Amino acid sequence: PAPKLLLHPDAQDPLDISFYGTCYFPYPGRQDLHVVVLPVFHQVTDHVDLQISFSRDGHVWTRPERRAILSLGQRGSGEEGQLYPRRPPVVLPDGYWALPYMSRSGLHTVPPDYQKELFPEIGPVQHKWARWREHRLCGVEAEKEGRFTIATVFRQEKELRLNYRCAPGGWISIELIQAVPAKDCPDVEPLEGFTFAECDRQVGDEVEQVVTWKGNSDISSVGEMAAIRVNMFQAKLFAYRI
Repeated sequence: PAPKLLLHPDAQDPLDISFYGTCYFPYPGRQDLHVVVLPVFHQVTDHVDLQISFSRDGHVWTRPERRAILSLGQRGSGEEGQLYPRRPPVVLPDGYWALPYMSRSGLHTVPPDYQKELFPEIGPVQHKWARWREHRLCGVEAEKEGRFTIATVFRQEKELRLNYRCAPGGWISIELIQAVPAKDCPDVEPLEGFTFAECDRQVGDEVEQVVTWKGNSDISSVGEMAAIRVNMFQAKLFAYRI
């Protein structure tokens, strides 16, 4: 079929960036979620770093974070100039997700004959692994205190589980509501028994932590659908399962 433009820089991006290739793979363990790791060429600084994009159907793509999931290194690290994904990630025996990538010291458009003159510390091309704990490619972070709502979803389990990381002293609190209200309707009250006040705060660093309200984790009574309000302080939420 004729080619169709699916993924491109848009009005939310700086004017100087270009997408410089793709590394596509199905989301680990899923066939209904697609992922692309994008080498992003910043033409003003002449650097290349890596961002990420997701799609449910392979046609409509979203980029939840307009920043690098793999950042450039410090001067002399061998990865201060350019980063490129080499293959889709693999799941390691310890559960970590690992993405093989290539790094370069020099800038992208500088001819090879001038690289050494401009960058005395330039090193050889390096091949490395970037590792994440499972389902932690990106997330929602509150550097101080913040709140957001996860839109109405179908409940498929009896418990709500979170994948998150809190700084020392940080926490996450959850309350459930029946549904996200329409724009012309007033906000709705949380479901009885599942309020912020009753929630046992989540702390530490957990991949699959069960949320409880006064020790109760059973959310069967909320019905087939629910929306999730999240209140966080110095924490990052990567994934949820409900």
